[in-house]
Amino acid sequence: MQAMQIPDEGGPAAVDYLPVCGHLVFAYFWARMAKAALEKVDGGDPFYQAKLITARFYFAKLYPETAMLMRTARGGAKVLMDTQEAMA
Repeated sequence: MQAMQIPDEGGPAAVDYLPVCGHLVFAYFWARMAKAALEKVDGGDPFYQAKLITARFYFAKLYPETAMLMRTARGGAKVLMDTQEAMA
């Protein structure tokens, strides 16, 4: 919303917003893969066990980055704009 009022706010927020979108897409697909693997893991195929382990890793170690990225996306452009003014 700030970018609609202050043009300088959009660019810096996009740097963090785009990886958030990527994480949401990955989370969606990992959830679908995990659901499918849960239905077949009892068959003894190690492929499905590996899918579940990888999904757990993603949600435990990588997906939490979205919280930090959302905080920094909302942080505003002041730091970036201050840097540009200091270098002028």
